[in-house]
Amino acid sequence: MDMYAKYEAAGRLLTQHTRTAVLNGRPSITWVDGSRFFYMRQIPGKEGVKRVRVQVDAATGREWTKETYGPLEEVRYEQETGRKLHNKKEERAYSPDRAYALFTEDHNLMLLDRKSKEIIRLTRDGEELNEYGCYVDIYSQITVKRAGQPEAPHVLWSPDGKYFITYRGDRRACKKLYLLSSYGDSASELRPGLWEYPCPFATDSDEEIPHYTLYVGNVEEKTIRAVDAPDFLYPLFTDEDRSWVRWLDDSSAFYFTWIKRGFQEGRLYLGSPKDGKTKLLVREVTNDFLNLGAFGQVDGYETYLFSNFVTRDRKYAFWQSEKSGYAHLYRFDLEKEEVSLESGTDLFREAGKAEKKLIVQKLIKVDEQKKLIYFMANNAKECSDPLYYQLYVIGFDGNGLKRLTPEDGVHAVSMGEDAFVDTYSRVDLPPVTLLRRTDGSLVRELERADVTALMNAGYQMPERFTVKAGDGVTDLCGILFRPADFDPDKTYPVIDYIYGGAQLYNVPRDFTWDNSMDREIFGGLEEFAQLGFVGIILDGRGTPGRGMEFHKHSYRNIHGCAGLSDHAACMPELKKKFPFIDLERVGIWGNSGGGYATVSAMLKYPELYKAGVASSGNYDQRIYEHSWTERYYGLYEEELYKQGDITALAGNLEGRLLLAYGAMDDNVTMSQTLRLCDKLNECNKDYDLMVLPRMNHNVPSDMYFIRRKMDFFVKYLLGEEPPREFRFK
Repeated sequence: MDMYAKYEAAGRLLTQHTRTAVLNGRPSITWVDGSRFFYMRQIPGKEGVKRVRVQVDAATGREWTKETYGPLEEVRYEQETGRKLHNKKEERAYSPDRAYALFTEDHNLMLLDRKSKEIIRLTRDGEELNEYGCYVDIYSQITVKRAGQPEAPHVLWSPDGKYFITYRGDRRACKKLYLLSSYGDSASELRPGLWEYPCPFATDSDEEIPHYTLYVGNVEEKTIRAVDAPDFLYPLFTDEDRSWVRWLDDSSAFYFTWIKRGFQEGRLYLGSPKDGKTKLLVREVTNDFLNLGAFGQVDGYETYLFSNFVTRDRKYAFWQSEKSGYAHLYRFDLEKEEVSLESGTDLFREAGKAEKKLIVQKLIKVDEQKKLIYFMANNAKECSDPLYYQLYVIGFDGNGLKRLTPEDGVHAVSMGEDAFVDTYSRVDLPPVTLLRRTDGSLVRELERADVTALMNAGYQMPERFTVKAGDGVTDLCGILFRPADFDPDKTYPVIDYIYGGAQLYNVPRDFTWDNSMDREIFGGLEEFAQLGFVGIILDGRGTPGRGMEFHKHSYRNIHGCAGLSDHAACMPELKKKFPFIDLERVGIWGNSGGGYATVSAMLKYPELYKAGVASSGNYDQRIYEHSWTERYYGLYEEELYKQGDITALAGNLEGRLLLAYGAMDDNVTMSQTLRLCDKLNECNKDYDLMVLPRMNHNVPSDMYFIRRKMDFFVKYLLGEEPPREFRFK
């Protein structure tokens, strides 16, 4: 097969093609009530894939099929769920009963009584950069503005719709970063435009970082008041499951997790919606770092899942802590006055030795009547990978710990009253969806994914492997992709796809055929396999999800790139396991923290890594948003933070390096890359530079970048000329 044909084969494995190539791989479950649910079953046919709505009785597994929908028809669920699917963002935040709506005007918060049509101005002191319910994602402020979509104020309504929680974001003293759009989107916009946004660094004082003050509103009284609590670092109000603030079911109180700057102190507060007064329930202080809300998935999306909660009778609070070395739930008797972590009871205290190493992840359900907690956990002794998520149940008193998902794989569950739907898979095992009772017993299999089209497209099933870390003792998990035209008598160049951030792991564990960010799955290693490369992804020491000792390799060591040294150290062992790897032709690439890790690899291990592609890298931790660096470096120390500046090693470059950035990147400023370029220039080092004028931080989604990345490794690792006339379809 010539190189042009190989590029065509690679193009068939881009995300826009693979995401529709698996049927029934991820059924979306909608519970009509606690005992019935429905989902859409995908059925292949000559005229395309049809969807059939299947309703299931959770107790018996009996199913009914209803309407059939063609491949181009939009499916709406209003009759069954009372919910609408909207094609654009709302400008208003509606109460649960939709009797009231909140919106902003001139940076202030307005309340609309939808029955009387009355509009009440709740605040009057809002101003630019001191706004109520404002968008606060520090990593995409300009991206959101450029999109021009209306943005509802960020609020969390009480279940009864009488109260709401929001915040005022004061960023007036925060220093700015700037982006320059070289030209506008229309033919008449010829002049460059200047965009500015507040972005605090670790070098900034407490007065200069943003301050977010919680407020509680009362729609019946038409009032809003500040909550009696310290200001937040960054409040998260995505939804009820992913918010730092939660309501009790009866709307009588709310509770929230608060983290101090530097991430060495966390607190749990209980608040009254009537007067905004709060009570401190739990306080934890550590000498290392609190990992609250930071357990991550690939690329950081699906992160910030809090497991802290308060029972509706206010008798108990439960707090997630790594005090034991593993993330456990601790129970606190709220009738006591003590708020130190020592007063809490570890729910796993009576568990066996192996079970005490379980790591609590997302809460799934709390049954207060039966005093049971259903939660996801990993690090199960029965699983072949410590990052396989399993569903467990445990009593409030710590008794009755039981694993409810027996299959060796990653599980995702949707819980009803007495049953749950479970989809499990592995990176080398297509998804299977089951219906189980809450005691774990099987009712029936619902779906088994059809991956025929995916495999026909040339998908290479990843191979799992285990190697030793640089200490020669610790087991590390990774996956490997063989070339599509694999010949055991040949050797092949290898590409190491790396991330390097300490807040998440990079190796996918579940069956993967889609990426919500429009990026290549597996960092493009499926495409590279079509071109004749071996691909690897490896989690080194310093990534989360395997206990505090493992994760602590990143503490005060961001420059260690979450186990970059392990990537280099394990290569000889990988060569023994897979003799077809050519260690004289090793490349590496990554984006963001992976860009930083890639450049670090090229400069620290030039004898190993011969070619690297780094996009959107944060090459100096002193000039990146403060909360990310402070979680792992702690508060600013000049000598420590200097170690996070990889540009100091620019003179070490020996191999081929391609740098890329988006000119409209509002996550990692383009000055990070340009500063590295300046250092490379000073050292008289050759490198390639790619600028994407309209792109933000999501450089890996750009088709031109993807093609040029392929070209780079084909030329410098395969030693062949890429097909210049090729374009992805």
